[in-house]
Amino acid sequence: MQQSDAECVMRVYGGFSRALLSVADIGALAPSKGNDARVSAGVAVYRNNVRAAYLRVLNDAFPVVFRLVGDGFFRFMAHEYFHAHPPQARLVARYGDHLPAFLEQFEPARVLPYLPDIARLEIAWLKAYHAEESVSLRPDELFGIVGEHADRARLTLHPSTALLASPHPIHAIWSHNHDKKDGPLRLSQGGERVLIVRPDGDVIVETIDAATFLVIEAIAAGERLGAAVEAALDQQPDAVIAETMRIIANSGIVTAATVE
Repeated sequence: MQQSDAECVMRVYGGFSRALLSVADIGALAPSKGNDARVSAGVAVYRNNVRAAYLRVLNDAFPVVFRLVGDGFFRFMAHEYFHAHPPQARLVARYGDHLPAFLEQFEPARVLPYLPDIARLEIAWLKAYHAEESVSLRPDELFGIVGEHADRARLTLHPSTALLASPHPIHAIWSHNHDKKDGPLRLSQGGERVLIVRPDGDVIVETIDAATFLVIEAIAAGERLGAAVEAALDQQPDAVIAETMRIIANSGIVTAATVE
C-alpha cells in the first residue's frame, strides 16, 4: 500500500527523533541509499548537540550533585540517565525529575547513599524557585484569624512549599556544597527534615523538627489545623505545639486562613 505524503513525513520525523536519542536506523531517514553516510554524519552532529544540551540542563538543575561527584562521574551518570530516560516532556527544565529514582538504582552511586535525596532536595528547590507568586500572612494576621479556633482553622500553604525527610543529614550536605564551603563535613548526625519555601523571592531551605513536619504535612494533605496538630501529637507526644505554631507562622508558608 502506497503511503500518503503525511505518513511519509511522520515516518521521517519519527526516525529523526529516534536517531537523535540513539543510534537508530539512519537508512529510514535517507531518501536514497547513496545518502546514508551523509545523513548519518549530520544526525550524529545533531545527536551530540542534543545530548550536550540536556547535560547542561542537568548541570544547571543539580549543582550540588555535580559538586559531590565531580565532572567526570556526572558526565558518565548523565549519559546513562539519558539512555534510561530519553527526553519526553516538552518542558526541558523538568528533564531531571526521574534522577532521584535513577540514582537509587545506579550501582556506581551506591557509595553515596544520600545522593538520591540530595537530588530530591534540588528538584524541590527548583520547583520552589519557579512556583507561582503569593503573599504570605504575617504572624499577627495568622493568629488574628485563627484566634481561639485552631481546631476549626483551615490553612492555605504557599505554592512553593515542599517537605522532605531523609535518614541522611541532607540539609547539612546541601548547604555545605550549595555555599561552596571547604573543609570536612560531619555526616554522623543522623537524618533531617527539611522545609523548602519561597515567600519573598528567595528560596529558603531550613531544617524543622518532627512535630512541625507532621503538622505541615497534614495541612498540605487538606487537614484542618486541629486535626493536623492531633496527628502530630499522636506520633510526637512530647511536642511543644506553641513552638510548632511559631515556626509555621514565621516561615511564610501560610497565605490564607479560614475558620469553618
